[in-house]
Amino acid sequence: MQDTRYGMLAAVLLLAGCTSEPISPPAWLVNPHEEYPESRFLVAVGEGDSRRAAENSASAGLARIFESRIRAEETLSETTTEARGAQESFDQLSELRANIRIGSDQDLLNIQFGKAFTGHNRRVHAVAFIPRAETAEIYRARITENNIAVVLLTHRSDSAADPVEAYAFRRAAVRKALENDRLLAQLDIILPGMRDRLATPYVPQELYAQAAAAARDVTFSVALPGVGGGALREALTGMGFSEKEKNPTLTFSGNATFEKTDLRRETLMFVRYRYNVDVFARDKTLVLSMNGSHREGHINFAEATARAQRSLRAELLTHVPKKVGNYLDRLASAER
Repeated sequence: MQDTRYGMLAAVLLLAGCTSEPISPPAWLVNPHEEYPESRFLVAVGEGDSRRAAENSASAGLARIFESRIRAEETLSETTTEARGAQESFDQLSELRANIRIGSDQDLLNIQFGKAFTGHNRRVHAVAFIPRAETAEIYRARITENNIAVVLLTHRSDSAADPVEAYAFRRAAVRKALENDRLLAQLDIILPGMRDRLATPYVPQELYAQAAAAARDVTFSVALPGVGGGALREALTGMGFSEKEKNPTLTFSGNATFEKTDLRRETLMFVRYRYNVDVFARDKTLVLSMNGSHREGHINFAEATARAQRSLRAELLTHVPKKVGNYLDRLASAER
């Protein structure tokens, strides 16, 4: 009898739980600007299976606010530049932005997280916000630091005797300027009007043109036969360097081999390529080494070899600019 009573009590409690009213969402979930006024905050609400997931979702929501505005402004700027006939400057800007990466397009500063709410379905909601005035001061300080760095790096480039060092410093200056482009565009959204009160001690188009000229002063020669040599030349000219057989600034020397590889598969034949490239300065000092290998397969040896050649070309076109770019970054960083 006692067990029966306990069973009935448990059933009543379970029924009460099932028929309870759902948890009411807080006001900030319906309208976050009630708690985070638009005049003082940028705010977004995210949802996820956990609080961390909800905060990540809210951060992504903030990033989308910037992405849509900044992309529209960049499109307008590029269209205006082309319409004015400044095609050379436009091309230099586009190429430098493509070749000199500065990280995430919307790497936002001072994102903070507020309240969280777990709904009846166990989904978590969270607020991410950026306080406008406080964050604008952080951006102003970062932009000022970048301005100082651009001036210092430009002076270093002017005084460098070696063309590679000169370009490394110019390239680093452009990185800082491109970072400022992003920060200034974000600042214009965070606190409209403050961007106009911040001056930069450089003219961006002049800085990009100087960097392009410094790149052309870096000369190279290639001692790598076959398709690998052609891909290497294409990668280096794509970085803005100039080919020169006699007394170049940098000498790229190496080899590439293609070997039949037996993987014991009756219907396919495989060819493996291996390459090694050493880079020497004008004084014969080894400054960089690159190597890699990969295999490609096909039903016949000739096509497998052709695929391996195409794969080698694609790898060199991708990895050589990255490796050389990393070397230039290290060179500029070590000499500051």
